[in-house]
Parts: sequence; C-alpha cells; structure tokens
Amino acid sequence: MLDLTIEINEMINERKMDDEKVQALIRDMLKSAYKRKTGTDENIVIKFIYEDGRKCVEVFAQKEVVEEENWYSSVTEIPLDEAIELAGEDVEPGDVLEIVLDPKTFEYSAVQSAKQRGQQVVKEYNTDKIYVDAKAMEGKLVFGEIKRQNKNSDFMVNLNLEGTDALFPVRGQSPRETYAITNKFKFYVEKVDRGDEIEKRGRDGHQTKKQRGVRILLSRSSKEFIKALIEHEVPEIASGDVEIKAIARHAGVRTKVAVDTKKSDIDPVGSTVGKSGTRIQTIMTECEGEKIDVVRYDEDPLVFIANALIPAQVQRVVTIDPSTKHVVAIVDDNQQGIAIGQGGVNVKLAKMLCDWNIEVKTQSQFEEMEQTQQIYQNVNNLFKSDEEEFEEETEEPIVLTNEQIGIAEDETPISDIGLPEELVNKLHTIDIWSIEEFFDYEEDELLDMGLTNDEIDVVRNSVVISEEEEVEEFECPICHSILPAGTSVCPSCGAEFEFE
Repeated sequence: MLDLTIEINEMINERKMDDEKVQALIRDMLKSAYKRKTGTDENIVIKFIYEDGRKCVEVFAQKEVVEEENWYSSVTEIPLDEAIELAGEDVEPGDVLEIVLDPKTFEYSAVQSAKQRGQQVVKEYNTDKIYVDAKAMEGKLVFGEIKRQNKNSDFMVNLNLEGTDALFPVRGQSPRETYAITNKFKFYVEKVDRGDEIEKRGRDGHQTKKQRGVRILLSRSSKEFIKALIEHEVPEIASGDVEIKAIARHAGVRTKVAVDTKKSDIDPVGSTVGKSGTRIQTIMTECEGEKIDVVRYDEDPLVFIANALIPAQVQRVVTIDPSTKHVVAIVDDNQQGIAIGQGGVNVKLAKMLCDWNIEVKTQSQFEEMEQTQQIYQNVNNLFKSDEEEFEEETEEPIVLTNEQIGIAEDETPISDIGLPEELVNKLHTIDIWSIEEFFDYEEDELLDMGLTNDEIDVVRNSVVISEEEEVEEFECPICHSILPAGTSVCPSCGAEFEFE
C-alpha cells in the first residue's frame, strides 16, 4: 500500500484540484509507469483507500490462472501452482487473481516518465482553470498592475491569475497616458484565448503539440473601454433605462457617445453626464483628461448629425446625396472651427458616430457650393437636345480642390501615393481623402467602414520614404513628431512605417 496523504492533500489544497481530478491524475501516472514496464496497462487495477485521515493507493495486476503447459505471458497470466500458493487450493484454471504490486519496483525510467506525465496533467489542469477564470473577464473591466515592459514597448500586466500575465500592447495604449512599472490601472479585456499550438518534433521523431497557455489581451484605447467605464459609472445604463447607441473614439483626444431612452421621464444625456457633470468627469479623469461628448441619439439622421457636432452649434443640415449618405452641416462663421475641431477630429468623430459623410460649411460657402453645382448643370444642359434624343455615355467629373475636399496644406492626398484607382475611389467613398485621415482610424474602424485587411495593408505599404531623398529624419504623418530615419514604429502614437 502506497501512502500518498501528503501529495494528495497538497494537490487539493495548494493546486485547488478536486479529489476526483487528483485520483484520475494518480491513476494515469501509475498506469503510465506500469505500461512502460510491461507493455500494457489493460490488466492494472488501482484502488484508493481513505481511512483514519490517511490517503493510500493499492496497485494490483489482474492475471488469469492457467495450466503450466499453457502459461505464455508472465504479465497477464499466472501458472496454477503459483496461484494455489497465493490463493489456496480452491483456485482453478480460468480464475482471475489480483496480484499486489509495489510501484517502487517499477523501472526508474518508467517512474520518471510517469512523473513528467503527472506534471503535464497538473499544468494542463491549471491552464484550464486559468482559462475559465480569464474567459469570465472577457468584455469587462479589470484592475491590474503593470509588471514589466517588453522590447517592443508592450507591457505585461498582473491580474492575479496564477502564473499568467496579460498583454497590454502598444495599440491598446492611449497616447495621452504614460505607463510605468508598478502603476495600477483599469483595463478592458478585449480577448481571451488559449494561444497558438506549436508543433514540435521529439527525439523519437514523432510530432507533438505544445500549448502556449492562456493569452489575455488588454486595452485602454478602444471605444469598448469607454463603454465599459460608462456602464460601470451610470446606473441607468447598467439597468437598461438608458442605452448607448453608438461610440466613436480618437484615443487620447476625444470620444463621442450617443445615448437614448424609451422612457419619457428620463433625460439620457443628463443621466450619463451626471449632476454638474460628476459622472462624465470621473470617466474623463480615468482617461487622463480625454474629452468626452455625450449626445442625444435621434432616429432622424439630420437631427442626429446636428447633435453629433457638439460643442458646435449647427444652423441646419442639408442632404446632398442620400444614396452616398452625403450631407452638409451649415454653421455660423465663428462655429466652423469648433465643428471641424483641431486636426478635423470633431467632424471625423461625428462621421463615425452617425455613419454619414459630413461636410461643414458656412452659409456663404454653401451658397457658393450650390452656385458651382448649378453652373455645371447649366453647362451640361447646353449639350443636350430639346428632345434629349441621346444620353451621354460619360460624364465629366467635377474636380474639387483640396480645400473644398477638406485636405489641409500639410496633408498628402490619398491619390498621390500610387494606389490603384479602384481603391482610391473606395477610400473617397468612405470620406478618406488624405494619408493622415487614413491613419487617424484604428484597424477595426477601417474594417467596419468596408475596407478589407488586404486593402488596409496596400495603403500602409504604399506609405514609404524613398531612399533617394537620403533624409536623416522625418515627420510622423499622424502625430507630427520628428523621428530619425529608419524608425519603424512611432513611439508617440504607434504608427508603423515601411522603408524602401
């Protein structure tokens, strides 16, 4: 009898394994060692005996009683004369005896192999438990401490999960924030998976698979992080009385949140902002002062667009082309800069929030726009017969200046970097006219707007700095930081560059 009281109690108390799992583990280890010694594990019997606080294991080999002349296997059979010595005169051929085994007699290599298997099972069990615990965190806010920084500026964060740290990558970091070892933050758990399985070839030449464990991905730059903060801070949203309809975010700069309610006695914006702005101020403090606009959602897209452009005051919104969801928001002269925002961020977030292509014009600019369209219409009419016998096979496109499109002097048109014409037209359709505008969006936002992963890669790979220019430094097109030549990732905003 093998006394395993200490070992079993350790696995139950320290490893947090249930008794059934512990017994299965010990059974597998003993069967593995026995098979390594005898070549089979079909006739081994393992019994657990718990008495007087002791936890013991007995190991037996089942052997069939056979006549001496029919005895061929010492592993699964026992001669009749030996069986009689062990069990008495009543034994007959065909009976099955359980012969007590001493695990200590197993070969050293078999025992070592069994121990390794046991360690692997414990590791897999712990991994399974951590995975279940981590999966329960997915899509939620967690509190963690930054533990260390990797060479690529990613951080590893301690979430108090045994033996497993979470990854806080550069793309999940807000450019407005600074991070240091031992800093504690709230994080949004974007994704939990088991990681990739790597195929390895053992010494015997057989392919084996080794699991990397549990991978936990954190973020503080996603719009889901803001949503989770609001849900945690605003009880009306947690209860369902107020609903978040849409969120658009430029991490570290500004976020717009559209809210609505079906209850007439509740002000969705006031409930979210809180008395004297206390609730939204708490969230802004958590985001190091990032501005957060809470706007009222409306089923009428024109009303919703006017709301989305706050803090600017909009006179009216005019639909230019409903098929392409193109509108013009008309504002007073002193409101145009506010509506557009620094770097165009306010109008861009309004576009993302409402899913409409929005131009911001003053009344005089809008009138000039209408006059220009009327001139083109009149010119086209000159070439049409009164009876309109023929239709034009092609139409002369209206060529707009960079200023009319909204491209600043220091921005590079998306059409100037050698992209296929079809891709350029698609980018224009989703209201991306410059390289800088393209890099203002996160990858998941570009995917939501209709671009594919291949198209995103084509645009990124086209933004190169020619070696012929022999520059010693260059300006990041996103945050405008001055970087030394050869920099592949901007340390300020995380933009990636490729050089040819």
